[in-house]
Amino acid sequence: MSTLPGNQLRTSKILNPESGNGIVVAIDHGLFIGPLPGIEITSKAIDGLLPGKPDAIQMTPGTTRANLSKFYGKNKPGVIVRLDATNIWRKKPAPKEGYYTSVASVKDAVQLAADAVVTFLFAGYDTDAQEADNLQTLARIGSEAKEYGIPFIVEPLAIQKGSNVVRDFDIMKLIIRMASEIGADFIKADFPESKKQFEELVGISSVPILVRGGPKMDSDREMLQMVKDAIDCGARGIVFGRNVWQHKDPSKILRALAAIVHEGQSVTKALRAVS
Repeated sequence: MSTLPGNQLRTSKILNPESGNGIVVAIDHGLFIGPLPGIEITSKAIDGLLPGKPDAIQMTPGTTRANLSKFYGKNKPGVIVRLDATNIWRKKPAPKEGYYTSVASVKDAVQLAADAVVTFLFAGYDTDAQEADNLQTLARIGSEAKEYGIPFIVEPLAIQKGSNVVRDFDIMKLIIRMASEIGADFIKADFPESKKQFEELVGISSVPILVRGGPKMDSDREMLQMVKDAIDCGARGIVFGRNVWQHKDPSKILRALAAIVHEGQSVTKALRAVS
């Protein structure tokens, strides 16, 4: 991670200084797939998250601008701003080829008082030119992030037409290393099939890994066990979306997650927060 004072100060809004880990809630899905249940009204969604005390909330520029006053004052979550967009997950109207594009600059994010910025890194486009454009965009954003002293989070994903995410382990190793080499301060990555594989991913990366939540899981125990396994294997936190704001009680599941991520408790003890 960067040793610049601005970067370090902003990082402390994402990683809890006491535990060294972070809990981030992502609510930027509307830019890609519209108003999903749980985030139809972003202001209401944020209000439902704040009592659970996440370390940061990941949002689009528009959502950040509309709700910035909710982050004023002490003991409020950090702000992470999404700088890019894609239509590969959209069902209707279905994409023809799928696009990737910037929607904001690092300067825009800094003017919104962001504590970090986040972008996708995709591997598996229909053409090599699309992948090259994506890398070129990330290189530019990484350079700007260093100039402004703001942490740069890269979310590497392998894609396939008609598929959400490809979890081939060899490809996961490739894209995590690519994200690390391009200059990320943090990598937001999927948890693979086993703890041993995740330990290998942590070793491949030269920067901390935050684990993605992905699609909503079947049970609280399943989700918390995955988080426990990730933290035990070296993850520095999580970035969860649907598994938090589609939960019947977002603030309670956030407290359960904090019991594992920040306090190192067992899954059984963490489950008491949602019972």
